[in-house]
Amino acid sequence: MSTRSLCSLMCGALFSLVLLLLLAGCAASGGSHAGALLDQDYQKMSNAQLTAYEQQLSDEIADSSASSGPGLSIGLGLGSWGSHVGGGVGVEQSVGGGGGSAPVALRDRREAVRVEMRRRGLLPPTVPAP
Repeated sequence: MSTRSLCSLMCGALFSLVLLLLLAGCAASGGSHAGALLDQDYQKMSNAQLTAYEQQLSDEIADSSASSGPGLSIGLGLGSWGSHVGGGVGVEQSVGGGGGSAPVALRDRREAVRVEMRRRGLLPPTVPAP
């Protein structure tokens, strides 16, 4: 392997590492809004605040369902053929599905908020299925 090929390979590996750290930082920054929503005490809210809060929960659930996934996959490949050396990087982030525990907690909270809204007369009562 020549010095030039080794230098090229090292530059590719360094680029891959920087890209990995950047993507990991972006992935870790999500979910803070869901925590702030779950920290609020909906039972002390006014009717207008409660209605807006239910909408915020629904919006956050929709956002997390559309943008979250089970994770991030990053691959680094190296290979040689004869006197040639090559490298490659693959990055994949799954969309949809998964989402961790935040969407479940948000759905549970939204259901509790809707029960409170029904109790206050802000939503019609649910009719049991026949």
